[in-house]
Amino acid sequence: MRKRTSIFIMMIFMHLYLYSQNGLMHNSQIDSVLIHYVDFELMTISDIDCDEFESLLSLNYKKSILITPIHIAEFKDLFLMKKNKTKQPIDVRCKIYIYTPEKIKVACLGQHVLWDGDTFYSVNNSFIDRMKKLISKGKIPGSDTIINNKPILLTGQDIFYNYIRQSCLPIMEKEKIDSLKLLIDFYIDREGNSIDITIKKWNRYPIPVSLQKEIIQLFHEKIKWSPSKDRPSKFRKILPIVITPD
Repeated sequence: MRKRTSIFIMMIFMHLYLYSQNGLMHNSQIDSVLIHYVDFELMTISDIDCDEFESLLSLNYKKSILITPIHIAEFKDLFLMKKNKTKQPIDVRCKIYIYTPEKIKVACLGQHVLWDGDTFYSVNNSFIDRMKKLISKGKIPGSDTIINNKPILLTGQDIFYNYIRQSCLPIMEKEKIDSLKLLIDFYIDREGNSIDITIKKWNRYPIPVSLQKEIIQLFHEKIKWSPSKDRPSKFRKILPIVITPD
């Protein structure tokens, strides 16, 4: 019995250890990985900090993007490798933007050190070689950088809010609602379509189902965003909306 208990405790410990070691990757759904990189053997006068990578190496760095499930799985396996923490400073040669449905995570890699956004880890030559191979497998992004490639509303701001207002006012009048505050939580796909739309209440008043259906239908049929093949498969937006009669 003691042996079984010890094994169980050890399994829990290892799970927690791996979670703390790989917080950046653990249970994360990754849509795409954008990599800004230079030659790992590049000599510089001083160490390159993560925040200054693009500005100091603007003429040197290249770009690669991983978007296929196989390449993303390889990337995830690489970052889930067991690593030892270090206090050694990082001299960045590779800046990594990891796109998930919720946010963009940033990591930086040097010749001997990886920073995952929270912690510094020492890495060996094998890790660097695998990263180089992944970079070579990626594609060149169609835009200058995905960071600035956020969806743009194509219908125009005034037309957008007028669509919502004209759709909601008849239902508000029928339901005897004087004013309405709501949150539209949705995603935008690479083609610029609104998907996975959820209507949430902003204050204590419930939102009629008929009104929720009307807004969802409106977003599906009339609200379009700028498309981009380089964007994560789903880009999340939350829009607060206030509707009042004239």
